[in-house]
Amino acid sequence: MKRKNLTRRDLIKYFGTLAFVLTPVARAMGYVAGGAFQGSPRFVMFFKGGSYHSPSVKPASINDLGSTPLAPLAPHAEDLVLFLGMSILGGSPKTDGYKEEHGGGLIGCVTGNSYHYSENDSYYAYTDFESIDVAIANHYQTKPELAALPFPSLHVGAGAHSDADNVGLGQRYISYRKRQPGDSQYGNAIEPIQDAGQVYDTLMQRISLICAKDSNQPGTVIDTQLKAALERKKSLIDFKLEEIADAKRLLGMDSEHSRKLDGLVDGWREVERVTQAELDAVNAGKPGGGTTQACPTLTRPTGNGERKNNLDQLSPVHDQMIALIKLAFEWDLTRVVAFTLSGASSGQRWPSQGVEQAHHTLEHSNNVQGLNIMGRYYSEKFAALLTALKSIDDGQDQTALFNSSVILGMECWSDSSNGHYMRNIPYVLAGQGAGAFSTGRIVQANGRSNNDLLISVQNASGIASNVFGLASVCQGPIV
Repeated sequence: MKRKNLTRRDLIKYFGTLAFVLTPVARAMGYVAGGAFQGSPRFVMFFKGGSYHSPSVKPASINDLGSTPLAPLAPHAEDLVLFLGMSILGGSPKTDGYKEEHGGGLIGCVTGNSYHYSENDSYYAYTDFESIDVAIANHYQTKPELAALPFPSLHVGAGAHSDADNVGLGQRYISYRKRQPGDSQYGNAIEPIQDAGQVYDTLMQRISLICAKDSNQPGTVIDTQLKAALERKKSLIDFKLEEIADAKRLLGMDSEHSRKLDGLVDGWREVERVTQAELDAVNAGKPGGGTTQACPTLTRPTGNGERKNNLDQLSPVHDQMIALIKLAFEWDLTRVVAFTLSGASSGQRWPSQGVEQAHHTLEHSNNVQGLNIMGRYYSEKFAALLTALKSIDDGQDQTALFNSSVILGMECWSDSSNGHYMRNIPYVLAGQGAGAFSTGRIVQANGRSNNDLLISVQNASGIASNVFGLASVCQGPIV
């Protein structure tokens, strides 16, 4: 029997509850050709604080990073896109009153949107709009296969503050949700966890439900519970496939509507394959339901980045956070991470390398040598994160770095006491976004706003929109 122009009511009439899944579930599930990360790659916002000294970042090609503060990224050149000549918020503060660049640089970097001041000082900036990490995390929550992840997003940091949080908190936060009625001034801001031990405990509580520590034998309570859950899932998948087969027979195997169900079948078949692999792994005594990796044996870290500005003290904490981000991604506990290494108006310094002045002071005194030494530090940590991601095997000859979109974010820069600049910001995008991006190149932004980079990332994450943040400065995806 062939039907044309079937309505949802028709589907309910003929197929009952199946009507509610007769949509492109394969796409929604994410389990389509190209892997589970296509259309839903991992995302990391790595915020370094103040921009690199822009005039010092002018490589002739992506393979010429060695002469710049980006030199530590040279081994990862093939996985990078360097944007030269990019602006934040179109190059100027976008606020309804007092105007300055630090608040605009930070909030513009992560939200691409306007902001306010409660007082006429840069430390009192706040915004009503969501940041890119929260937008992606919220979108992933609408996908059935990602909604069940333990953490929609992970917010960590070390040294995540400005040089004067005691004055105001307007240069501290990089993650915001949309403002809701009743929120206080910073009620929509998300505080990063700066205690590495706390992050470790949070992750390990979840991992322990998957992997029975000190036991690789089948029959543990956790494996038994996991096997039962997978068996229930498999039964549900079998039931859905039978319903779809019945629907195709009723519609007519060669009908247009029947053919539309083929993608639905493919999606559920892929879920069935993955579920069976997990069951096989549990039956073979591999904890974790399909993962062949050993249970984590990390020593609980003790670093804490709160109220620290000395990079000699912060460096081991940054390293611990990178290891924890890797752990979270290895065990698929989340797809979204915001990592704050510094707030805006950074007070960080690096005494062991001869930099005794705060980063903010280096900017205003035009201490290029000091700025580039500091720039090298953040490049080293970004490179360490990329190395960690590249060490994770996602299967199908793909690494976690390939299946990620990683932004090296920053605020404004300065070369004098006269002010700051929101133009010529050398943003970096790392990873291929699960195949969305062509890397290993420099893109001349020619003044385009960082909004267009945020649009590119949201598009790779399955958010089909050519606007993110202020529409007036958006031109569309830049890569």
